[in-house]
Amino acid sequence: MVRSIQSLLCLTVIGACFVISCGQTPQAKLINEVNAAWIKARELGDEAERRRAQAREKSASGDHAEHDKLIQEAADLYQQAADSLNGASDKTHELAKQKQPKWYEEYFSLQSKLMRNLAQLAVGAHDELLARMRGAPSESQVQFWNENITRIRKENDELWTQIKTIEKREGLVLIKE
Repeated sequence: MVRSIQSLLCLTVIGACFVISCGQTPQAKLINEVNAAWIKARELGDEAERRRAQAREKSASGDHAEHDKLIQEAADLYQQAADSLNGASDKTHELAKQKQPKWYEEYFSLQSKLMRNLAQLAVGAHDELLARMRGAPSESQVQFWNENITRIRKENDELWTQIKTIEKREGLVLIKE
């Protein structure tokens, strides 16, 4: 009887370890979702850039209807990228609320801000494409766009530096860029 109880206990422990190793914690699930959203946003941005390049070619050849169609598609792709990044930012914000490990709050807060900034750049690209499609923007509008891009890029450089410092210190990269 003792032997069968020990065997049962051993099997229970082994089974529990298997379930734990195969199951995902809520944090791991969110991290995977953030990484998937990050990849999706990058792919959408790359596709938007391809459409912009195609639009330039169509414009040069005088095919304005196709140019406008491609610009609209690129703008829509940028908006989708922004939506994906904003969703990822929301998830990293949730991860920042975790109490353990202690560095999660700082790390995921920085990641959340970075993703919000990148989403702002994507929305800016969306808005700029649609504005340019309607006509030439004013000099002040172009200046505003450029200043905003410069500000966000500078802030992102600082965020990246802080994120990399944490990753190096912890020996772990949770959000793949």
